[in-house]
Amino acid sequence: MESEIKKLVFVSTLYFLGFVVIYLSNISLNSITTLQANFIELLIPNARNSAFEAFISIFSGILIAISGLIIFCIGLSFLAVKKLDKLKYFLLIPILCSGFLFNFSILYLFFGMGLFVSSMYIIPLGETYKMELKKWKKFRVGSNAISKALFVLFLFVFLGSLISFSVNDSYRQLFFNTSVSSITNIINAEMSNYDKNSEGNATNEIINQAIEDQMKKIRSQYPNLTEEQYFQMKEEIRKKMKEINSSENIGTNLNMTSLVSQRIKNSLIFNAILIWFPLIMSFTIWVFLEFLTEILFSPVSGIFSYIWFSVFGEE
Repeated sequence: MESEIKKLVFVSTLYFLGFVVIYLSNISLNSITTLQANFIELLIPNARNSAFEAFISIFSGILIAISGLIIFCIGLSFLAVKKLDKLKYFLLIPILCSGFLFNFSILYLFFGMGLFVSSMYIIPLGETYKMELKKWKKFRVGSNAISKALFVLFLFVFLGSLISFSVNDSYRQLFFNTSVSSITNIINAEMSNYDKNSEGNATNEIINQAIEDQMKKIRSQYPNLTEEQYFQMKEEIRKKMKEINSSENIGTNLNMTSLVSQRIKNSLIFNAILIWFPLIMSFTIWVFLEFLTEILFSPVSGIFSYIWFSVFGEE
């Protein structure tokens, strides 16, 4: 019984630590939605300055969240190697206590249920692999068991995110508004690039010519002014023209945002995305997590499985 208690405390500590790390990552469905909507903008060199900063901020959170998931994998791999028997149901304690960090949100509830079910599932699964596997047994028990257990866990994540996206329309609105902003930035960046390359010099020449024309009229009307006064008037005219040009650009940007918003609302493809938004977003999250399982979580769990076998031996 003392050994069982030690195992329970160890796994419970890992689970609680995993929840704390995910909480500190600040990753939420809001940030994931924003990242999805801004993704295309990141590919445009002239439009990605501000978006890249947002991407780095969100991506750093994703890395921290992945670290939290790795901690869960360490705990699950331990259960695959060193099973809990009578006390396994007490694993609900760290899961439930961690709910206060996430205000018992829908996604948390499904993640917590998935983690508990996976914990119950991986114990007999690990025992089965211990008996069946012969080659690379110490590594493959954890690696193979984690792949199956995380599949169950991430199905719960898929259902939790699907329900969250479905019942809260603010995610859909956030995706729409962010997409409009992102596409507008892309168009403005392309227009700005065009202006700089082909029309920038022409615009300056037009402004300079208009200033010269104004100065000729002023000199003919007020011939007795000093050169310093002429210079001050010239700079004042230049300043006013730049203000007019700037206000026109602002008006163009506002009109562009309105135009993009209207076009997106009338787009059949984008409307289809908005209709199926909960399913598309949830499926994207699930595919990403399954991808991480294959390239990261499963190998890491195999390594820790080997460590547990080497340190504690086989029961």
